[in-house]
Amino acid sequence: MSDTSCPPNSCSQRWKPWPTCAQSTLEDEQKLAESLSRFSLEFYKIAVQKEDGNMVFSPLSIITTLSNLLLGACNETKDRLENLLFYPKEFACVHRALKVLGKSEALTSANAIFYQPALKMSSGFHNLTSTFYQTKLKFLSNNTNQAVIDINAWVSERTDNKIKKLLDDLDPDAQMVLLNAVYFHSKWKTLFRKKNTILQEFHRPGHPSIKVPMMTSKKYPVASYFDYNLQAKVGRFQLHHNLSLVILIPRSQFTNLAEIEERLTATTVMSALNRLEELPLKPTMVTLPKFKLESSQDLTKIIGEMDFGLFYDADLCGIAQNEAIAVSSAKHKAVLQISEEGVEGAAATVVSLARTATIFEVQQPFIFLFLRDHRVPVFLGRVTNPLAS
Repeated sequence: MSDTSCPPNSCSQRWKPWPTCAQSTLEDEQKLAESLSRFSLEFYKIAVQKEDGNMVFSPLSIITTLSNLLLGACNETKDRLENLLFYPKEFACVHRALKVLGKSEALTSANAIFYQPALKMSSGFHNLTSTFYQTKLKFLSNNTNQAVIDINAWVSERTDNKIKKLLDDLDPDAQMVLLNAVYFHSKWKTLFRKKNTILQEFHRPGHPSIKVPMMTSKKYPVASYFDYNLQAKVGRFQLHHNLSLVILIPRSQFTNLAEIEERLTATTVMSALNRLEELPLKPTMVTLPKFKLESSQDLTKIIGEMDFGLFYDADLCGIAQNEAIAVSSAKHKAVLQISEEGVEGAAATVVSLARTATIFEVQQPFIFLFLRDHRVPVFLGRVTNPLAS
């Protein structure tokens, strides 16, 4: 965030502390889960236009950061941020509900604000961000290089060293940096056996097929069906801590992933998730590629397409006393790895079975969602090449 001009003593007249909410209700959490899904899909559709190939992001992390920003927003900026996040009007318990939805033994979420010592942070904003998000306050070094080192070190520590470098540089005029880090780790409820990981074909429409390490199982518990609205095969895999992996695959190996992406809406996806929740897990012949994804997004560009100019003329005077600050940059980075537990290995034997059992073969580009409680999107992305990390 960089410094801009601000009329003296004007902020206290425009900013109002967030309404009090003692405890969120189940209805609040359901409303928020729907908002998270709608934002996630809008973000996804813009992000995939800017990034070829594999892509992953954490809606939960991005929304937490923007909601933290919302605490200090005033007037039109507050309304625009709420609209961007699809929050209902007068949703007093949104921050409490977000805190509840982000809780899981498999998820570690941390928030921090690095700010210049000369910046007089509003005590009201400080209290709110500490209460809702347990945000830690840290001084931002006047030395830009040292500030980048400090921020990257904090992110690395909070993500168990999975993200070692979030920033390459920092705006020399930056007055404040809001950070959120999410670390996710969970095991399959039913483990894949390492000895059954084999090299198999992964078909890529318009490109040569490649051989990739595939986790296989003859009788893996999966809920799956063909969704006619999405024109996709949809499957749900269970993890511990009430987490699940949902995969969407085009109807044939010759179908481009873009055909599904065009059909992604809050209605079609929520309908699919509701259907999956109703379906029983059945023993299924599964083929699922191992992969590791790492991608970065420039939030200023993506958010700018969702709401043009939001960050450039944002009224955030509730954050600092009698100083106007504006968003100069916003970065997001996500790393996700899927494998069977243990040392990676592959054999050269292909197992063929008669197609009498339920089959769910992930041998072509696909979209995935990691969900908490069947509906809260923790990670969302696509895989077009499992070998490209």
